[in-house]
Amino acid sequence: MKTLKDYEYFRTENGVLYCGDNMEILPLITEPIDLCLTDPPYGINADKGSSGFGAVMGKKYSDNWDSKIPDKKIFDLILLLKKCIIFGGNYFTEFLKPTKSWIIWDKIGEYNFKNPFSDCEMAWTNYTFATKKYTVIQQGFVAKEKERFHPTQKPVELFIKILNDNTEENNLILDPFLGSGTTALACEKLNRKWIGIEISEKYCEIAKKRIEQYTNQLKLFK
Repeated sequence: MKTLKDYEYFRTENGVLYCGDNMEILPLITEPIDLCLTDPPYGINADKGSSGFGAVMGKKYSDNWDSKIPDKKIFDLILLLKKCIIFGGNYFTEFLKPTKSWIIWDKIGEYNFKNPFSDCEMAWTNYTFATKKYTVIQQGFVAKEKERFHPTQKPVELFIKILNDNTEENNLILDPFLGSGTTALACEKLNRKWIGIEISEKYCEIAKKRIEQYTNQLKLFK
């Protein structure tokens, strides 16, 4: 029988990345989770590329990861947690309960540029706050964060804002669909603990390199 150690891919002082099927790994996690912040596949074939960056990254990394939405079983496991923020919640309405507490990511704000993607995205939550909006400009336009490693990658700045509002220092954050590592990187920058799960070794390596680049820079200034 496998243990968490068998799935471990990378570790920092704040967190650990597991490479494998989240349905196998999640039941093995016994630590209390303070928040699940995640961005599952939407089932819209973003891996095949769309306009703009999606086409570039999709051609480079296409492996059918976005051919369908995750199984109900994974949502059942995630929803056992008290606090959840799930991006793309509007694609998973068959599995998620109605909520008044949506998070809206406004990608363009007052900037006047042609956006090849949606102007905003929605994240479902099981909180009780009124719907909140975060304005963080889409990567590659006027955003501070220019480089994209994944077709559906969210800006680190966006996740930092969300984590600042919904967690405290040393809270433990779970992302069972870590992708290129944005949740973990935001946690590192805010001194949050984190657990990431990613089935693709290719994206695990990308996430590892992004996190190492930040933590190595941090060590230089200590």
